Amino acid sequence: MLLVTVASLAFAVSGPVARLARPAHPVFVACGRVALAAMILFAIDPRGVVRSARALAPANRLRILLCGALLGVHFALFLAGLDRTSLPAAVTLVSLEPVSVVLCALLVHGVRPTRREQIGVLLATAGAAVMASAAGSGEHQIAGDLLVLAAVALYGLYVAVARSLKDALPPRQAGALIYATAALTIGVALVPLGAHEGIGALPIGSFLAIFALAVIPTLVGHTSVQAAARHLSPAIVALVSPGETLGGLVIGAALLGAIPTWREVAGAAVILAGCTITIVGPAPPPVLDGAKADERPLQS
Repeated sequence: MLLVTVASLAFAVSGPVARLARPAHPVFVACGRVALAAMILFAIDPRGVVRSARALAPANRLRILLCGALLGVHFALFLAGLDRTSLPAAVTLVSLEPVSVVLCALLVHGVRPTRREQIGVLLATAGAAVMASAAGSGEHQIAGDLLVLAAVALYGLYVAVARSLKDALPPRQAGALIYATAALTIGVALVPLGAHEGIGALPIGSFLAIFALAVIPTLVGHTSVQAAARHLSPAIVALVSPGETLGGLVIGAALLGAIPTWREVAGAAVILAGCTITIVGPAPPPVLDGAKADERPLQS
């Protein structure tokens, strides 16, 4: 639970700090974020990363590549969307990730959502519609909202694939390989999108913000989630998402003056209610005497 709390706080700074990276191109910010995270994790244990990579079965190597590609595009879309819409809208819409996880679990693994999860999905979707209705006022633009929603959809696919890697290698080694793959995936798009232009003229504050994104929400946040997921049910781990949204709204308002409109507040409240209903489902069955902890059925 401590890991879940730490991850929530780490993720909460993601949106506000990404705003501080301006005028850097959001795709460059995404690439720098995961590239730095990969290099730091590799520097901590280079032999362990290489040893884990060599020991992977071919199928798991493909899963690592797919996870990295999905995570890289997720980061690029989210930061691009954040750059084109209001901060309150972006950090609220990203809290739809538990809904995406539930839907992708159904599509990929055939895990049918419970009635409570179905109600939560419908409620959160209604909240997203309310949030989208606020587009056009100030920085809030529908194009940015759609990019964030695309990022949310990819996150669900990322989690669906990552679940199969739970026992393949330790979280730190997995993070190094996945972040490196994500950086390479985003790096391919830097030149075609013109995200590399003007890098030399960026202020030092942009690079400091990218470094902060690499360390706080990426290394601390995502690595904590990966570790927590090995000991807690997915429903509990998914509590990170509403915590991220609430923290991001508070930090954005306090430090950047990003005050949400009344429609954004209403949409955020409905989305958070739906996500909470979705992830706070019935408790998993108790573990029988003599059973191993990893044999406990996982909620979707």
